[in-house]
Amino acid sequence: MERRRRLSISLALILSCLQWTTSFNLDVDKPFVFSGPKGSYFGFSVDFFQANNKPSNILIGAPRANTSSASTVVERGAVYTCPWQKTSDCTQVQFDNTDDRKNTDGVQMEFKSNQWFGATVRSDGDHILVSVVSLSQNGTVRR
Repeated sequence: MERRRRLSISLALILSCLQWTTSFNLDVDKPFVFSGPKGSYFGFSVDFFQANNKPSNILIGAPRANTSSASTVVERGAVYTCPWQKTSDCTQVQFDNTDDRKNTDGVQMEFKSNQWFGATVRSDGDHILVSVVSLSQNGTVRR
């Protein structure tokens, strides 16, 4: 009974916090459609980027992307830059393609698998900020 009551209260709180949202496209007659790796959550986060008065690009996060087949890290996540005027395809922003680091005793110090790199992307001038959400603790995935 107590569990049902808690669930009802939680559901009521969540529903009261939801707001109606709408999406938009800046050009409905000729929309630009970008795509990324299947299953990567490509488009999870999006922002405009313009560096040094160059043409505008779009930053697109794909937090579940696998970026290197030779790595032991899985679903590291990625950020792509796509030209606003669609003159070419999207390219991956190179960040960190190394495996997890270990200390001198061989104990793993980093857990890069499932880190959701690209879950949030923001830009300011020629600076790009990308956040990482840790879905694991000591190598155990929390979902």
